[in-house]
Amino acid sequence: MMHSPVVSKAAANWNSYQLADILSHCFEGYLVSFTIDGETFATRFASEDISLNDSVVWLQDGEPKALALITRRGQTCRLAAFAIRPELRGQGYGKRFIQQLIDAARLRGDKNFWLEVIVGNDSGIALYERMGFVRQQTLVGFHGTGSGAYRTTDELVEIDPLLMAKKMLTDSRLRLPWLSAAETLYKLPGKAWVLDEAAYAMVIPHAKQSKLRMLYVAPAARGQGKAKKILTLLQERFPGLSTAASVPEQVAPLYLSCGYRQDPITQYEMLLKL
Repeated sequence: MMHSPVVSKAAANWNSYQLADILSHCFEGYLVSFTIDGETFATRFASEDISLNDSVVWLQDGEPKALALITRRGQTCRLAAFAIRPELRGQGYGKRFIQQLIDAARLRGDKNFWLEVIVGNDSGIALYERMGFVRQQTLVGFHGTGSGAYRTTDELVEIDPLLMAKKMLTDSRLRLPWLSAAETLYKLPGKAWVLDEAAYAMVIPHAKQSKLRMLYVAPAARGQGKAKKILTLLQERFPGLSTAASVPEQVAPLYLSCGYRQDPITQYEMLLKL
């Protein structure tokens, strides 16, 4: 059966529920299984500053075959998700699609193009390196091992997540992965706490498993055990607390010393300077 050429359209032509279905459909058979519903799609990618006009759906015979989600902040863009249907893989479409995204980023005047790729996705890593992306750091995730009863403490004071984000934004030396950046955090449906007006944490509470999205200690208070203390208190408040695979690997000893176990799934953060 002859197929028509693959054509591209801006993702703005679909709503969040349709894009969630397309993304899940295109991720079929990938190294790590992935599915997402429309509500989660809208919440997650809004916090990451998705640009639907710059995100792309590729179609063949009218059917979605690939999807790239682009998030943007200033002159920096990021490939937040990229998936191709099994029937198009191994035919050079990945290189073709990524080149289209790079060309579009240059045309917009973007200066930096970021992405994350799962360690073990050898073909994906090889593709990105051929396109000029360079590994910057390894990102890891953790799971709390606590299984005790929920316990509150007066030492943790709840604050507006926006206040935590503003505190982080004043730290000019702070360079965090996109998912942990201050610009992402305050848009998420989470809660923030402060310990001793020095250590901050952002958590998305959930009945099954709460997610720790960010841990931050003000520069003047570092080296005083504040990070370890707030991590321990959070485990008591949220037994089984976990993180996304967006924690810089160099911070791993802190989490491990607090009884967290490292998730086997890790990612490379990669950068293309345009």
